[in-house]
Amino acid sequence: MKKILISLVALVVLSVTLWLGASIYIGRSASTIIAKISAKAGQEAAIRMAEVNHKQGLLSSSGQFEIRFNDLGVDQKSGKQLFALQMNYSIDHLLLPSSSMRFNWTVKPVGQSGTEFNRMFGSEIKLTGQGKLGYGGKALSTLKLPELAMKQGKDLFHLSPSNGNIAWGEKTVALDWKTDRISSRGDDHALDIQGLSFTSDIQNRARGIGTMQFSIGKLSTKEATAEAIAVQASVSERNGQLELQVIPKMASLNVAGQKLSDLLLEFAVKGLDIASVDTLSAISTDSNDFRNLTADEQSRASVALQNLVAKGFSIGLPQITAKMGSGSIKGDLLIEVSKPANAPKDSFSIAQSVRANGKLEAQGRIIDNTQKRLALMLGIATETKEGLRANFQFANGSIRANGKTYDVRDNMAYFDELINSALHPK
Repeated sequence: MKKILISLVALVVLSVTLWLGASIYIGRSASTIIAKISAKAGQEAAIRMAEVNHKQGLLSSSGQFEIRFNDLGVDQKSGKQLFALQMNYSIDHLLLPSSSMRFNWTVKPVGQSGTEFNRMFGSEIKLTGQGKLGYGGKALSTLKLPELAMKQGKDLFHLSPSNGNIAWGEKTVALDWKTDRISSRGDDHALDIQGLSFTSDIQNRARGIGTMQFSIGKLSTKEATAEAIAVQASVSERNGQLELQVIPKMASLNVAGQKLSDLLLEFAVKGLDIASVDTLSAISTDSNDFRNLTADEQSRASVALQNLVAKGFSIGLPQITAKMGSGSIKGDLLIEVSKPANAPKDSFSIAQSVRANGKLEAQGRIIDNTQKRLALMLGIATETKEGLRANFQFANGSIRANGKTYDVRDNMAYFDELINSALHPK
């Protein structure tokens, strides 16, 4: 019996030792992770980490760093950026069944502009959160921003308390954020936004694959009022190609005495070669948004652009709809780029490689009789039983619009030159 008790005690001591040892190891890895992120966001990055100060303990750690933006100005006397963000954090890395780490963090503006922001709002602006890191590498955190209110003379600004959540993994990130009201008023403007929210679910950060939605319950200005505004966006991958879809829509819009309803505009890009997009994305990151390209990067970017054009893609507005009173409009637009197999490799021609078509139909009473007669006289539209119709097709350097054909090949020369200078730089 004594031997069993000794064995049990030894097992417990060993387990506790391993548990504490693993917790200490995880804590040590936190500093390594921060160091790697700091090194990656170096001097050449558009957004970088600076003045990293990590304090490591056995079972907890804390520290701070600044997030700086290279595009923002620097104070000539101090050499510091006029605006930056300071992150303060504390980490508890004692292993628990639900998580390997728990953390609290605060982000606040610093620098001359940051100080001015705090002065304007009468308090220190802080975005705070607390979260945890799971054993699968997925991290979760809350997001909280307090109420912000400012008054300068006749200018007023108010943002109600905001909150949300963020979750991220090796490739993924999901975010939701909402606030009840934003208002801004002054001598020459008035803006009131109610029920603002943003959600996203990104499955591949590098390629932006995933979905996003931005919505507003009601928006009012001095000139207009809009209700139920939403913008939905999605990026998907299919057979080695990227597809992008953006759908802005609005339930109603009142402006200049006119009321429109059920507005919808769908924007779609299809068939983008993923390998070419990946190359351009990597070059953009390394060159600070193509602002300072090396000779090798210029060459790789040109090849990627050539591949995009050679493999073809399309850009369009599959849906255009709106209602006004007893009338409505609907339409669509499609532009296709498909370089012919026998076309010269070192030359691009809009007439040979681009096709386009589109239409816009008005039904009911959308415009008055004077406007209708003017549209018909100018050949902008043709008359139908339901109202007016405008349409066009572009192919082989010719445009056919509303029953008439125009040869525009000579007009394309200037644009061909611009495109070829980007695809085949000398």
